[in-house]
Amino acid sequence: MAKKYNCKTCGAELFFDPKSGKLHCEYCGSSFDPSEYDMPSDGSASPDEMIPQPEGEPDEPSDLKASDESVSLDDLVVYKCPHCGAEVITSKKTVATTCVYCNRAITMTGNIKGDFHPDYVLPFEKDRSEVEAAYKKLCRESFLTPRLFTTSAQIQKIKGMYIPYWLYSFNGEASMDVMATRVRTYVSGHDQVTETSRYDLHEEASGYFYRIPADAMKEMDNLMMDSIEPFDFSKLVPFNPAYLSGFYTQQWDENAAANEPRAKERAKSALNAEMMKNFASYTTSAIKSENFEWSNQTVEQIMIPVWMMYTEYKGKNYVFGMNGQTGKMMGTIPQDPVRIVEVGAVLFIISQIVMLILRLTGVM
Repeated sequence: MAKKYNCKTCGAELFFDPKSGKLHCEYCGSSFDPSEYDMPSDGSASPDEMIPQPEGEPDEPSDLKASDESVSLDDLVVYKCPHCGAEVITSKKTVATTCVYCNRAITMTGNIKGDFHPDYVLPFEKDRSEVEAAYKKLCRESFLTPRLFTTSAQIQKIKGMYIPYWLYSFNGEASMDVMATRVRTYVSGHDQVTETSRYDLHEEASGYFYRIPADAMKEMDNLMMDSIEPFDFSKLVPFNPAYLSGFYTQQWDENAAANEPRAKERAKSALNAEMMKNFASYTTSAIKSENFEWSNQTVEQIMIPVWMMYTEYKGKNYVFGMNGQTGKMMGTIPQDPVRIVEVGAVLFIISQIVMLILRLTGVM
């Protein structure tokens, strides 16, 4: 079922406001805590919030052909927009999106079920005005920024998204055997002597790793998502679909088991660094063997806020992103050498106009 959240004062639609952390009414100015709109225990909409959906199977979109191997029509479904009544074609895994006709928020509470039932959500704290200002500033850092990236249409492509993540917590114990050397050079009589001592060393380390994050969407580049960390997980709140209102949200398509190795690699790096720091006094060190053991693991499903924009330019894909909580940015804006010619031409024309005015006024 598609669902919207209505103002308890005037009945208008509510959207989540990152600044206040509440659902805000743009008409009467009222604000409500998301907890005031409790999520039904079975994940479905209550009777007075249920929006009739088209009966039967969704029609095939005119721009999607059954022969197109890149599109699986079995994964598509039609939802009726609760605002304008238009039929919105989207993925069965979509939890929240916007109507392509009226651009209003749609939350599909019927999709919040089964394996997808997040434990927590990290609410947005950075709003659209902040991300647009940061993006424009990034574009202004170079006069070689292509025009495409500064157009209003391009800026409107920036979307607020909740990305599904897994959080892993566990105990880790590590041990390693290392071959190390110390080299000492000294003078004895008329000779310079180099003395090499070799050592077989054993080191151990242990620690508790709390909430190591890993995104749970295949299409998201892992290094890109890691680059906008850290997130302050102390601000996690119990999941409620009201926080998704006005933002695009997808279900995870990589389960906890598939992402576990990523979390363990990060833990291994930390334990390795702890053990290797004891070898700083040696000239060389080489790991002969190492062993890692994990225990008491717990996994949590959460939704993390990110502002994203994808752009294709001259055959390459560019991504701009911002941590929706802290404002940390990632991504680059391409440089177009042709802009040098364009800027030079503009400056030349301006200089000619100025000279003409000076001549006409008798200054020159």
